[in-house]
This record gives sequence, C-alpha cells and structure tokens, in this order.
Amino acid sequence: MNQKKITTLLLALVLAVPAVLAQTLTDKLPIAPEIKKGTLANGLTYYIRVNSKPEQKVELRLAVKAGSILEDDDQRGLAHFSEHMAFNGSKNFKKNELVSFLQLMGVKFGADLNAYTGFDETVYILPIPVDKPENLEKGFLVLEDWASTVAFDPTEIEKERGVVLEEERLGKGADERMFKKTLPLILEGSKYAVRLPIGTTEVIKTFKPEVIRRFYKDWYRPDLMAVVVVGDVDAAKVEALIKKHFDKLKTKTPARPREYAAVPSRTTSQGFVVTDPEATNHILQIFYPTQKMPLQITVGDYRQQIVKSLSGQMLNLRMQELTQKANPPFIFGGGSRSEFVHGYESYFGFALIGQAGVVAAIEAIVVENERARKFGFSAAELDRAKKSAMRNIERAYNERDKTESSNYAEEFLRNFLSDEPIPGVANEYNYYKTFLDGITLQEINTFTAKNIPSSTEKKLVVFQGPDKADFEIPGNEALLAAVTNAEKIPVTPYEEKAVASSLMKAAPAPARIVSEKQLADIGVTQLNFENGTTVFLKSTDFKNDQIVFSGFRSGGVSTY
Repeated sequence: MNQKKITTLLLALVLAVPAVLAQTLTDKLPIAPEIKKGTLANGLTYYIRVNSKPEQKVELRLAVKAGSILEDDDQRGLAHFSEHMAFNGSKNFKKNELVSFLQLMGVKFGADLNAYTGFDETVYILPIPVDKPENLEKGFLVLEDWASTVAFDPTEIEKERGVVLEEERLGKGADERMFKKTLPLILEGSKYAVRLPIGTTEVIKTFKPEVIRRFYKDWYRPDLMAVVVVGDVDAAKVEALIKKHFDKLKTKTPARPREYAAVPSRTTSQGFVVTDPEATNHILQIFYPTQKMPLQITVGDYRQQIVKSLSGQMLNLRMQELTQKANPPFIFGGGSRSEFVHGYESYFGFALIGQAGVVAAIEAIVVENERARKFGFSAAELDRAKKSAMRNIERAYNERDKTESSNYAEEFLRNFLSDEPIPGVANEYNYYKTFLDGITLQEINTFTAKNIPSSTEKKLVVFQGPDKADFEIPGNEALLAAVTNAEKIPVTPYEEKAVASSLMKAAPAPARIVSEKQLADIGVTQLNFENGTTVFLKSTDFKNDQIVFSGFRSGGVSTY
C-alpha cells in the first residue's frame, strides 16, 4: 500500500471516531453551542436559546439565589412574602395592574404566570406570546421591575398578610403539612431545619415594612440573579434587551456574603410516624446520612453519572419486579441517591404501601438494597440497562428539535442554581456512544457497594399517611425496630428470571383489507378489514421518533 493510500485510510479512521474521543476525561464539560450564556458587568447571568416549539411564544425566567435560608431571625417567611409582593406594585405597575396588564397579552395568572420560593432561590415564571413584537419588550419590563423596583407599599403589605397566613394555615394540602413536620428531622442540625419558606406566623403578622425591604435590598441584586430567555425570538435582539433592562442594576456595597448552609451527618437513628386526615396514601421512606454532592465539571464526571444512572436503573427494575408477585410487598418502591438541598445529597429508600402492610414493605426495601450492595448485579441486567439507556438518549437526540421551550428554561435554571451541566443533547448522545460499552460489570458493582449505605449507617425512618381504622399504623419505636429486624434477614444473590424473547409464540394470521378510504379534510386514511376491524392512520410531525397506538371496541359497563 502506497503512502497516499495509507494517509487516506488514517484520515478516514480519524473522521469515523466520535468527536468526544478527542477529549480526555479531565476536559471540562462544554456548554451546548445553541446556548448563549453570558454575564453582565454587574454580575447578572443570562441564558438565551432560540427555539420554535411552540411557535410565537417565549419563556422568560428571573431566578434569584435568595430564599428562606438567608432570612434573619426577624425575617422568617419574608423571602416568600417578597415573592408575593412582586405582584402587588412596582415602578411601572401600580398595585394589581401587573396581572391585568399581562392578561391583556393572553398570560393567565397561575396557569402561565407564576413564581415560587425555596430554601436557596426564588424563581419568577413568565411565558408570553410574541405574535406582537412589543410583547417581548413588555415582558422584559416586568422582569426588570421584579428584579429591582418592587414597591412594598405598606397598604399592600397589610392586605397580603392575610393571604400568606391563609396559605400557611391550609398548608397546601396533606402532603405539604406532613412534609413540614418531617423536613426538620431530615435536615436535623442544619439551618434548613428552621428556615421553612412559609416562615412563622408571628413574623408574618408583625413585621414592619422596613424589615422586608431590608431583605429585598440585601439579596435582590444582579450578582445573585439570572435571566433565562427561550423561545421563538431573535437572539441578538434578546441580548440587547437584557443589557438595556439589567445593565443599570447595581449591588449595594458592601454586599452581604451569600453563603449556603451546611448539613451535618446524621448521628442517631430514629423512627417517625406522621398522619393527616386528608392524606390519601401510606408512604414509607428511609433516609440515610446526607453527604456533600460531587459536582459534574469534567467529561469524566459525566461518565461517572452514567454509571450511577445504570446502577439506579437496575435496582429499581428489581423493585418493580417485586410488584408483579401474587402478593406484592408494596404497590411501588425504589431507592435513589439525589440532591436534597443545595450541595448535599442523600440515599433513601421509599415505598407506596399496599395491602401487605408496613413490615412487608420495609423488609423488601431493606433486603433488595442489601442484595444489590453485597452481591451487585448480573451481566444480563447490565446488558438490558445499557440498551435501555442508549435507547433513551437516542430518543432524546432524535427529538431534539421538538423539545418545548419550557423544558430548556428549567434546564438552564438548574445550571444557574445547582451547577447542573448543559452540554446539550448532541454532546450527551456522543458521551453515551463513547462510554457506555466500556462500563464494566465490576465497575458498576463496585460503585453500587459504595453508593448504597450499609445497615450500620444511621437512618431516619418515616411513615406517613391517613389514620384509617382498617390499617395498622406502627409507633415510632416499632417503625425503627422493623427496619433493624429487616437488616438481620439473610440475603442471597439475585436469581435471574427467564425473559421471553417475543411477546407471543406465533404471530396471528393477518386479516385482509377489504376497503380503503381517504378522509382528505383531516388527513386520515381509513382501512376496513374483513374481520370487522376499522383502522385510522394519520401521519404527524409532532415527534420524530414516535408512533402512538390506541384501540377500543364496543362494550363496557353500559352494556351490562
């Protein structure tokens, strides 16, 4: 082979290798080229992505890294109260004019326009139609007012006290009322345990206007803010609007340091039972010690996240398998390690309890966790998990031009608030193609053994649900004892079940088409078969990689 042919062959081989192989595991994860991420001179971060799904609509977000964790003792509840006041008057929108103004553009309060306050952030959500060019400018004016000129009028504050107190009283339902009781135990020893966003009744009733203004001036500042814009827009025009409305914002000096609260590791084990008359389900949760969450910064970190995802997928498939038994231990169950508060993650097991009761659910969760921790998974399980993971990322890649703008907006918020990487689905698809085959069973099982806590770890066992006469609810000590007893059950390796290679042994004989009809006005083809079945076919471009089937026949209770 001559030198020219050798060179040509080597060039072809290089071009055939996925682009990600040109990187090393220590390379920093990139930002997707479709995303414009920038920072103004005053520290404000912004994200812009052009996306036409849906057409003539843009998703606006204002995120502030300020939540209840930053409240002084005399401000408990005022991060959330500040969010409420953003809709009650600002420089350009007096009193309740804002909601009316936005409704004229077709934006509905609650359904579209909304906001929320958490421990570490406050986020304002504003989707607006851009069928009229002036709407985009109006949307940015609203964001600017929220960011810098909320009025905090004393009269409006007095009116809003009752609204927030009623929200606190109702607790937004049984789940949240029970959560408010368990969260201080989950985060015991941390400032988070005493800084629930709803605050305290005493502060909400009695705070002076200057106290809430102090919170707003301290923490609503550009270096703690991000503006997210995703939609059917011109990127250059959007960037110019961001600079026009937010370059002028200033940070008060000296600025208070923005610090995140530490979460100490659990030192004791505890059982806790909480009921609510309006609860609908009995739920079991086992929380293990909270740990610092590693950041995803490099390509190697992303590969490790694939390992974590495969391990979790296989464990939860085993849990799902238990629900197929004649007498299942729970209706639904699983285990996961995920972020709980900023920078901290915790492993927890959970189950939706059915007729088998609390003890059966506890034993199943504890035993399956220990089985995976001690013996790992099988080669067949890993093979199925890899195929499923690859199919999922392929589907996301194939549908990349059908992704809703709101999904991108939420992704960019997570990048700003939690440092979630945003390499884009094209890069992620290449990472999976590059790394998935090379992840070994030994690597998975080593990770699983470290990821799932052992029985010696301290834990909080929570049972919550309705207090029903026909359901035996354990006490706190009995609940913890049930977990301790379950940890003593001998565990054996997982036994691989035979899996059918096809849905049926023999395919049925096909029926003959007797007639075909075109319903041109709705783009549908009607097929009539000799067995009486009628089929309607319609081609759509809503998804690139999806076929939807549905079927029905005459019958049901109406004929009984």
